[in-house]
This record gives sequence, structure tokens and C-alpha cells, in this order.
Amino acid sequence: MSALAFDLPDEQQVSEAQAAVDILRRVTSSHASRVRLAIDDPASEVEVTLPRETLHLLMRILTHMASGHAVTIMPVEAELTTQQAADLLGVSRPFLVKLLDEGTIPHHKVGTHRRVRAVDLMAYKRRDDAARRRAADALTAEAEALGLGY
Repeated sequence: MSALAFDLPDEQQVSEAQAAVDILRRVTSSHASRVRLAIDDPASEVEVTLPRETLHLLMRILTHMASGHAVTIMPVEAELTTQQAADLLGVSRPFLVKLLDEGTIPHHKVGTHRRVRAVDLMAYKRRDDAARRRAADALTAEAEALGLGY
């Protein structure tokens, strides 16, 4: 896996994604077990049938794109380099290596290089995000108790 690239959607892609989300919301409210998509190409009349679960994933992708966010898809079994893992967390590589050495995030070595499973990285991110939310909630509650006007 090479360096992760995050391409933000342009205005037209944002608009198309929002239109698709609006349409697909109506589809997901039905009880259909499968969804059929048609490819808009006069040269070929291709239709693809998707499992309903795929439609939910597609909706999540389109919702992020409609908000102007970059989206990347990675299998949970993927193994990341320390730089890729650091990029995904938005931290420096040395900080990530410290987390690995402390055992905060599981990793293994391939030769002399550390590798981090994407699933382990996302589990750490969920724990860290939850801890940050709890700390922010505690600070907010304290500020309210002190009458600081927040």
C-alpha cells in the first residue's frame, strides 16, 4: 500500500453526491432486499444488482462526499506502515511509534519495519475519541458549575 491520498470532491461531485443521497434515502426506506443500478452509457446497457448492505455503505460514502469530505476505503485486514497509520490519525510518525512501543496500539514487525493493522488503528481511534469526548464533557460541566457562561 502506498502513501494515502485524500482528494477532496469538487463542487460538481459534491452536488451529484447530494442528489444521489436524496434519491437513495427514498430507496433505503423501502423494504427491497436488493438494489439495481443502471450505468449511464448509451453504448452499453449494463445493470448491476447490489446487496442491500452495499447500498448502506454507498450512502455513507456519498453523504461524506456531499459534505465536501475526502473518502478512502480500506479493508479492515489491511496492514499499514507507521507513516500511513500516523497520517490516518493526524499525528506525527514519532508520536505513533511511541504509542506502538508503549503497547497502546498493537503492531508486529516485518523484518525491521513495524506494521499496524487497520482494525487495531481504528479501535485505538474510537477509544481515543471517546476519551476526548468524556474530557470535553467534564470540562463543560465544570465550566457550567462555575458559572463561566458556556
